[in-house]
Amino acid sequence: GVYSLIDILESMQETSATIQTVLGGIGAISLLIAAIGITNTMIMSIYERTREIGVMKVLGCMLGDIRNMFLFEAGLIGFLGGVAGLGFSYIVSALLNRFAGGLFGGGGYGGDSVVSVIPLWLALTALGFATLVGLISGFMPARRAMKLSALEAIKTE
Repeated sequence: GVYSLIDILESMQETSATIQTVLGGIGAISLLIAAIGITNTMIMSIYERTREIGVMKVLGCMLGDIRNMFLFEAGLIGFLGGVAGLGFSYIVSALLNRFAGGLFGGGGYGGDSVVSVIPLWLALTALGFATLVGLISGFMPARRAMKLSALEAIKTE
């Protein structure tokens, strides 16, 4: 049998596409779980602060301010989760470059070869996306906080 470099390239591209699909699926599931977690956290925050919301409404706080307060908290949760994930990614990338760099033609153990690179634009996009997921996840709980009856909220213990 005769093999050309094109055959090997096609095989490697198929393998790479399969790995990207699996990792994309894992990422999508993680994103869904994170969104559900943020929504749950914000709903619990509303339950714990029902009386506080009622007092704010009685004192004349605008509904948009209450919504914005909860959206800010949800966005902050998403942003901090993105910062934690990005920090973890940079640590794993550094470890890959340190210990697996020599495996890909960069010399011996811990060679100068760079296996993993996280560009700045990707890191900033990831932070923006994490914040956006937090905001979207917190939108429904924020609306729920806006619609609470002031009298019912004050009566709640």
